[in-house]
Amino acid sequence: MILQIIGYKNVGKTTLMTHAISFLKEQNFKVASIKHHGHQGEDIQLQHQPVDHMKHFQSGADQSIVQGHAYRQTVTRTTEQSLSNIIKESVTIDCDVVLVEGFKHENYDKIIVYDNEKQLHELNHLNNICYRIKLNEPNAYQKFDEWLINKVTHKD
Repeated sequence: MILQIIGYKNVGKTTLMTHAISFLKEQNFKVASIKHHGHQGEDIQLQHQPVDHMKHFQSGADQSIVQGHAYRQTVTRTTEQSLSNIIKESVTIDCDVVLVEGFKHENYDKIIVYDNEKQLHELNHLNNICYRIKLNEPNAYQKFDEWLINKVTHKD
């Protein structure tokens, strides 16, 4: 199952992402996450510590992978891709849920995070909206958790 969390800057998308990941992990689901760096004209900030795999990458490697005891990190030079290609090429674990922050124009089920009715109105035209949440409303997280567990277990 793939779920996108979308909304404008500083409305709580990352807050809801981390909440959803923690909640799903507490329920013993395997979760992958993807973040779209939506800042126009800026690229992501790479690790700058003088570690060997980053030295490889900074020397021109198109992909650098480091494997530790319990973690693996990959850095890849690539042009911007569609969400479906990122999932196909980069999600390398068998997971129950892929949570995506951003990519609002992609065609997966979407959760809108909003601060005010104007934002909600502007985002409501997007496709596949299945939930809307205003994080500062009473019981917002409890209602979301109930909806999320139902969505993931029933695969609506």
